[in-house]
Amino acid sequence: MKKFYFVFLFTSVFLMGTINGFSQVGLQNIKICVISDLHYFDTTLLIHDGYAFQMYLAQDRKLLKESNAIMVSLFDSLLAEHPDIVLIPGDLTKDGEDACHQKILNFILKLKNNNIKVFVAPGNHDINNPHALSFNYDTVTPVLSITPAQFKILYNNYGYSAALKTDTASLSYIVEPIAGLQILSMDVCRYDNNYANGEPETDGGFKPHVLQWCKDRINEARVSGKVMLGMEHHNLFEHYAGQDAIFGEYIIDDYDTISTQLANLGLKVIFTGHYHAQDIVKKTTTLGNSIYDVETGSAITYPCPYRIMNLATDTMLNITGKHVTNINYNTGTMTFQQYAKNSLQTGLPIQIIYMLMSPPYNVDSATAHAIEPAITETFIAHFGGNESNPSAQTLATIAMLKQSPTYGFIGYILEGIWTDLAPDDWTVSIDLNTPTYTVGVAETYNLNNIILFPNPSLGICNLLLPETKDKVLIKIFDINGRLVYEKESRNNQNVVIDVSDKAAGQYIIQLKINNTVLSKKLIIK
Repeated sequence: MKKFYFVFLFTSVFLMGTINGFSQVGLQNIKICVISDLHYFDTTLLIHDGYAFQMYLAQDRKLLKESNAIMVSLFDSLLAEHPDIVLIPGDLTKDGEDACHQKILNFILKLKNNNIKVFVAPGNHDINNPHALSFNYDTVTPVLSITPAQFKILYNNYGYSAALKTDTASLSYIVEPIAGLQILSMDVCRYDNNYANGEPETDGGFKPHVLQWCKDRINEARVSGKVMLGMEHHNLFEHYAGQDAIFGEYIIDDYDTISTQLANLGLKVIFTGHYHAQDIVKKTTTLGNSIYDVETGSAITYPCPYRIMNLATDTMLNITGKHVTNINYNTGTMTFQQYAKNSLQTGLPIQIIYMLMSPPYNVDSATAHAIEPAITETFIAHFGGNESNPSAQTLATIAMLKQSPTYGFIGYILEGIWTDLAPDDWTVSIDLNTPTYTVGVAETYNLNNIILFPNPSLGICNLLLPETKDKVLIKIFDINGRLVYEKESRNNQNVVIDVSDKAAGQYIIQLKINNTVLSKKLIIK
């Protein structure tokens, strides 16, 4: 009898430990914001504008001169949102200048002083950067850039001092800012040989021992029942078909294998940046484990977005987003969003033509100029997220390229970007407590055989479901992640939903059947 009691007690304690994190997180609504690729530029480094600075901008149309005004507006918006946590997955500075780090830290300190917890990851621009320069007419002068050790000291209050564990071989760390919720910041940047190479390394990936350290942390979180969110600068896997072929330096090396491993260990969401696009993609492994790469666009590149998330009491991570709309800077007769977009429309063509005519593409001048408008339009759409409705000219260019034996790959890549892999790039709900799905349920329930109509509607719509004897839980969330509607259905293939009393706007309708969770966008006119 005593032996039975001991076994029962041991099992009970173990089970309590495994659900502890989810139960703790489930007691509260947690608000999280993500900002990325701030690329702050201290304008004291721009002694006099001229050829040198304009040549730098010609290579990358970031809103550097406007960055301080953008940060003022962005951080004021964050203070108004007052999240519990802010995540910044890298590239805090233009090029790792100590002066720029010091200035961006002043903005971050405002959040800390308002009891907002901030956690950062290094970006490829932030450390050991030979492009840390001041500009004076035609002349550039090197200025101080920081080392990895200095990064850890400068951002001690934003990850490292509160870390449960830090990796001695990288700037990776893990924190638990709220009981049951862990943040794993993974350092995938390569900055050791920047000065020897004379330029910062854009490419990224895990050193084997760093990867193992991160995998150990994910496994520990899963075993102890913690809710975990990951963060790294580079994309974890492709965001459109063919990305690795032309912009592989924006995805970690060996991405397919590593993303599969992390997903199968239990990591469900990772926040990334680097590419300056507002884009979310989902990958499901052969074992049925799903992981989302939630990439956040650059704060100083159109549309200057940031993400707002609510981790609800049922461990649903409800993601929405906003963008910087006004700054204290002379944008002429244009709104700031028009100004930011115009900066890309005028700057990207030069970069694209240069890229096309350079190795390894070596496109002739006439072809490069002819196809540039389609590429510019495509990448601006990708930066904004939810790419749709390319112009007739762009469609014609894509069709023409796909027929070319030489440049066909460009057409297929452009087509891949416009295809826009699921899910929605701005608004999505992710169940962080979903174990490996049951194959039978997954085969029955997917987004292709669930129909919501009419959508948009005035608030009354029909939900057509596959035949099932299982209970279907239907929830609707507003853009702030608040639950506004809940209903259960069983043995009913046509469910009528009435939210006509709700305000016009975008909502997320979430369906949960057993261990499968699916989400669709609902628009009320």
